[in-house]
Amino acid sequence: MRTSGVIELVEFIVGEDLHKSMSNFQRLMRHKVPLEPEERAEVMRKGAIWHLGKNGAPSPAVWKSVNPDTGEITYVCHTHRAYNTAKTLKGAIGRFHRFIKSTA
Repeated sequence: MRTSGVIELVEFIVGEDLHKSMSNFQRLMRHKVPLEPEERAEVMRKGAIWHLGKNGAPSPAVWKSVNPDTGEITYVCHTHRAYNTAKTLKGAIGRFHRFIKSTA
């Protein structure tokens, strides 16, 4: 069954539109797309990283989400305690260093 079919079934059973009740962060996660190689390289070069890879290898702490209706790109960084967004990659990297890193 397609994901949208599952959502429609749950909406029918629950009786509410799940897209309306989703938080902004859940919507961003739903529309997450991979960073372009140049974007990933910039994140790594600027040190906006978590050491979550194999044997503590660095991985990007910034990811992006694309709104399917408008095509608008939002860059996101988060921990389990907080998240922050920016319209530019540079902005998201700055938010990581100024705030998100301190919540880890």
